[in-house]
Order: sequence, then C-alpha cells, then structure tokens
Amino acid sequence: MRRRHFLAAATGIGLLRTRAALAGPRDWLDAEVNGMHYKVLPPDAAAPPPHPVVLYLHQLDMGDWPDGLLQQVNPWFNTAAFRSRHPCIVVMPLLDQKKDPAGHTINFGGDRHGHVGEDNAMAALRQVMAANPVDPRRIYITGNSLGGMGTWAMLLAYNRLTGRQGRIFAAGMPLAGTDRSANPVQAARTLRHVPVWAFHGAHDTKVSPAWDRHMARLLSGARTFRYTEYGDLGHEIWDRTYTRHDVWSWLFAQRGPA
Repeated sequence: MRRRHFLAAATGIGLLRTRAALAGPRDWLDAEVNGMHYKVLPPDAAAPPPHPVVLYLHQLDMGDWPDGLLQQVNPWFNTAAFRSRHPCIVVMPLLDQKKDPAGHTINFGGDRHGHVGEDNAMAALRQVMAANPVDPRRIYITGNSLGGMGTWAMLLAYNRLTGRQGRIFAAGMPLAGTDRSANPVQAARTLRHVPVWAFHGAHDTKVSPAWDRHMARLLSGARTFRYTEYGDLGHEIWDRTYTRHDVWSWLFAQRGPA
C-alpha cells in the first residue's frame, strides 16, 4: 500500500497526483491546525479532481482514542466499495476532551457553551480545501451524537445558501443530534432550502429525538429535508446509517449553488 499521495508541504495535506490507482483502504494522514490534531483520508490517485470533501465529526470522547475511532470509521469511509463509489476527501478533527469529558465546553457546537472545537474543525476543513483541488459546490458535513450536534450547528452557520459565517456546506447529515443553542423556528427558516437528512433512534435516552422531530414538523413541506427515525434503535444508529448506500448516494448528489 502506497502512503505518499500527499505533498510533504507545510500542511502535509496537499494531494500529489500519481499514475498508480489504489483499489483498497488507504492510510489516514495526520495534520494539525491551531494545536488541534486531525486526520485526512485522501481519495484514490486515479480519482479525477476536483474532489468532494466530507467533514466528519465524531461522538463524545472519541477524539481522545484515535485508534478506536479509526476502527469505528474505517468500515464506513475506508472500504473499497465506498471509495470506488464516492471518491472524496474525508476530514476528521480530533477533539481533546480530557479536561472536559462531558463535552460541555469542548465540542463541535450545538451546545450552550463552547466554540473552540467548532472553530478549529472549520479551520482544518479550510486548510484541506486550500491545499487540494476540491469542488467548492460539494463540501458536506456529517457526524454522530456530539458530532450530530455539531453538524446541526455548522449547517446553520456555514450552509451554502444562508450561512451567516461563510457559505460552505452543500448538504449535511446529522445523526442522533440536537441543537441546544438555536431557536428551532429560526433554524427551520434558515435551512428550508438546504439539503439535510437527519437520523435518530426512537429509543434514544442520551440525546432526545425531540429536536429532530420538531424540525421534521417545521420542515414537513420542504423538498430538501428528510428525517429517518429508527423505531427499533436507541442512541447508536451510526453503523446502520453509515453503511447504507442510499444515504451516501443522496449526499454526494447534492450540489451547492455556484
């Protein structure tokens, strides 16, 4: 397996074109921004640019266990089937939550406190976008639990239509998420024309599905909004969701405005 498909530049994350194509899993590459570590999964060398980008936000405490996090996400992003269907760059920030294991202040957004993790995750995404030939109309975000909360928050702040902090994301998929800092009525107005597919387990006792259900009611007439609730699952819905081909086909079919 060849590892060096990225330039050894200051960021270490610029794509290096080679003639060899990779059919199987790749090594994740390590990078850092503002003192935060993050990992990048490059596409196969044969995949023609510009590349879509997925910003993936992990659940609580997994940034402190990178080996376990990779074991979790590799069956989703780093298989031959996924990579051949959806050649893309995956950006995965790693939050250091050792001093805040509950995620009250160190999170990806969507909670009542804390914004450093959100800002650094966006800095990592921008760093990768600046160093590689990416398609700015196909930048996506998804995450589960703590990452699902961050997905809602970042979609509100950075969507391609009305993002108040920069128009970046064409679409997003929050899993088992909520937003404890946003007004749902205003959020629904902001996201009415933004492609969002939300997922939740009906028996989730860790993160209530109330926000997602409320958004589903408020956005019931929006053609760009989808909500899937698993009647037989609780909080951990990610393996079922992220291994569905239709989910990824939907996401990568979305395009932001030029």
